[in-house]
Amino acid sequence: MSPREVLKEFYRLKIGSGFLREARELEEFFTFLLLAEFFGLSAPYKLLFAELTPELLEAFHAWHRRAGFKTSPLEYLPCC
Repeated sequence: MSPREVLKEFYRLKIGSGFLREARELEEFFTFLLLAEFFGLSAPYKLLFAELTPELLEAFHAWHRRAGFKTSPLEYLPCC
């Protein structure tokens, strides 16, 4: 392995994982913003988010599976 390959692998393993974790947290926060109305919070952008509903359901399913829920924790948002 060349030094360049070693540095690339080090970056991917050490620093790159931090970027992936941050991206996942931002995606989960965005999902929460989309679901804010379901949680009882006012959502001023709900008309803009309406077209994202199909994407939201897929993202919500992935989120609750990552969180360890076998089925949806929200009774008004069934997905499994």
